Amino acid sequence: MNLKRFSSPVNLRKNAVPLISIFGDGDDRALTKMIWSFIPGYDVRISNPDTREELYSEAYGSAVVFVVVKDNLDENVKIAEDLSQIKGVVADVIAITPEQDIRQRLHILSSKFDAIFNLEIFDSNEFHKIFLHKLKKGMMRLSARLQEDEYETFLGFLAVSADAFIVFDRQRRIFYVSEHYLKLYPESADQFVRGTPVQKVFEAVAEEMGVLPDDPQYKESAEFWMRLSGEHEFKLDNGMHLRMTAVDLPGGQGTIVSTTNITAYKNQEEALAIKQAELERALQAEQEASSLQKQFISMVSHEFRTPLAIVDGNAQIIERRLGNDLPVEETKRRLKTIRSAVSRTVNMMEAVLSSNLLKTGKMDIHVEEFSLKDLITQLCNEQADLARSHEMIVDVETLPETLPLDRKILTLVMTNLLANAVKYTPNDNPIIEISAFIEDDLVIIKVKDNGVGIPPDELKRVFERFFRASTSLGIPGSGVGLSLVNDLINVHKGKIEMQSEVGKGTIVTLSLPLNLPLEAISLTH
Repeated sequence: MNLKRFSSPVNLRKNAVPLISIFGDGDDRALTKMIWSFIPGYDVRISNPDTREELYSEAYGSAVVFVVVKDNLDENVKIAEDLSQIKGVVADVIAITPEQDIRQRLHILSSKFDAIFNLEIFDSNEFHKIFLHKLKKGMMRLSARLQEDEYETFLGFLAVSADAFIVFDRQRRIFYVSEHYLKLYPESADQFVRGTPVQKVFEAVAEEMGVLPDDPQYKESAEFWMRLSGEHEFKLDNGMHLRMTAVDLPGGQGTIVSTTNITAYKNQEEALAIKQAELERALQAEQEASSLQKQFISMVSHEFRTPLAIVDGNAQIIERRLGNDLPVEETKRRLKTIRSAVSRTVNMMEAVLSSNLLKTGKMDIHVEEFSLKDLITQLCNEQADLARSHEMIVDVETLPETLPLDRKILTLVMTNLLANAVKYTPNDNPIIEISAFIEDDLVIIKVKDNGVGIPPDELKRVFERFFRASTSLGIPGSGVGLSLVNDLINVHKGKIEMQSEVGKGTIVTLSLPLNLPLEAISLTH
């Protein structure tokens, strides 16, 4: 296609420029040259399409279309009717013909051409005026059509958008309301008509949402609607979150308000906030656990080193002096010291290992019938042998011959409680009282000492892993024992309570149910 643009003294726009389409002009382009001479100062282009298809394609943007028709039998006679069937073509279609016969000219004109002229009259001033009049009208129709196209395109964009739109003109009255907006507020849809002021729109929306003037949301929403700028978020009673955004249209033509459903975004935001809080708590717990573990390692290292040093030192003395001048009584005393240190180390190892098993959930509880009376008596005798300066008062005579509990677990529990009682009871009044009896459907075990005691504000923390009371300073320990006892008692569906007074001693009370099944109970945390 031979497409030419006329150069005029004015600045030409880069966007769509109206066309003057000339079809069927000869090789000499006589008609085209004449039209050129008519349009200085007009921002138009002249086009010479080579085929009908090219003409039909560009006619949508043409202000005037010229078609050269030789006679009434020329196939170009059909072009006017074809162009009339193309939606959106607003140009006058003018036939240019050398035909002089009136009948033939009328036949051509009746084929839906808007005008018919002979080439010879182009030199006249009258035709010049007629052409410019048609060109101006064509350009005006084309501009109006283009604006209509843009408006329809705009409405099309709004229709497919997931957001709801309402457009206000410069007088702040409704200009356009999208279907989504009408669906968002179905009860107020009849009021959303062109010309409705923004105040009425706000009142209708607030009423449908059930937001009353005394509601804080009412004032916030009113401020948004009255200023028609910025953003405003609110939540409906059904849990839906909406965000309204007001944007000024170019040239002060008005304002477009979009309403977006941000419920999914808000839900994700809340879920992320919860997840972040969980992660922060987990990180804090991990940091605290790491700190506690460092403390534990330091304490345990000291605890293991001390009894092992005692064992090694006494063993070396016995080895050097055995068979020479080592008295029997001294030998017995040193062996007793060794046994005490070994017992202390073994008990600590069992406590640490059992505590770790409890925390990882890899320990099974095996309930069996056994004599709790004999077990408590045996453990008290062992502690009495290790701590001869302490007096053990045991009262377990009312217990039945057998009870359904876990022997190993009760051994660990009682060993820890008795060892603590001995350790924290000074030698000036070393009395430990142990009692056990049945009360309703519970086994009650009490261990009472008259030791250093625990401050009231620290009692609630004594079962925390690695925690040690302030009154235990200078007394060896790892802070694992009571935590282990508490875990084991919980496994048995029991309860542990502690009463204490600084300087007067502590009473630990265990309550264990008698109805545990005779089967393995898997411990999981």
